[in-house]
Amino acid sequence: MLTAIIIDDELKSRQGLETMLHSMIENVSVVASVDSVNNGIKAIQKNKPDLVFLDIEMPKRDGFELFDAFDVIDFEVVFTTAHEQYATKAFRTTAIDYLLKPIDINLLKEAVERAREKREKDKVNKNFEVFVSNLKKDKSNQQIAISSSDGLLFIKIDNIIYLRGDGAYTYFFLKSGERITTSKNLKEYEDLLSDYDFFRVHKSSLIHLHEMKKYVRGEGGYVVMSNGDSVDVSKRRKENFLNALSKL
Repeated sequence: MLTAIIIDDELKSRQGLETMLHSMIENVSVVASVDSVNNGIKAIQKNKPDLVFLDIEMPKRDGFELFDAFDVIDFEVVFTTAHEQYATKAFRTTAIDYLLKPIDINLLKEAVERAREKREKDKVNKNFEVFVSNLKKDKSNQQIAISSSDGLLFIKIDNIIYLRGDGAYTYFFLKSGERITTSKNLKEYEDLLSDYDFFRVHKSSLIHLHEMKKYVRGEGGYVVMSNGDSVDVSKRRKENFLNALSKL
């Protein structure tokens, strides 16, 4: 049985979610339903839940501030929000669950099942350690969660040299010399890493601009990366690539 807490300043939202959990999802017990971050902190400390459903935009303190009260995040969290702008890279880079309101029952079931699986594996929520770290630290220390054959790997973004796409797969080339394979396409990682000085120089290549050693001009030309690998620049991306370099 998973114990859960709902934190949301809107009474109707709390009641609706609690009804869905009680009537449509097995083995979930809502042990508290509160209307603010401060009351949520108290409820978590008292009940020690497995799972917290947390609204983001609330009066006085937003949902992100809840984590300041805990040294270790030993519960799973699913963010709930009516504001789509919050459901962005900060969540996806660390494999964090979020649900847009009005909440879809099938997505809710999937989120609860993922939380159940994580609780069975480890009491310390590594996803949230990385998530909270990413909220507080500079870009050079931020991490990304990569889904590999062994599970989720957490890698510092600053340690990525470049990525190469091959259909439904993407290969990460790291400073350590490792090559990691993940079954997600390159476009998904382009979206996640665009704010961290990565640029897609070719349909199959996404490079970390700070890991370039040199650019060799040509019709499109190519770049030499810090590990010695050469990566082609496509002709149609060349102008935007040079513009990106000028802004570094």
